[in-house]
Amino acid sequence: MSFKLEQIASVADEIYFKFIDSLHDNVAVEYVETDPDNVGGTRNTEQGKDLYWGIEDTLREAFGKDDE
Repeated sequence: MSFKLEQIASVADEIYFKFIDSLHDNVAVEYVETDPDNVGGTRNTEQGKDLYWGIEDTLREAFGKDDE
């Protein structure tokens, strides 16, 4: 089965948010914070970005897309 990079990013996003949604709020704030530039929105903290990119990198390696 061949996965496109867009599919890998989509799956990484789903995994990331399933994980974040499972956390207690006092732990989730280590990964996601209120975005002052987007009313009612959130953004990833540095730790959240590292987690997301780690998930995506793992999926890319697993599906042979680490060279793209």
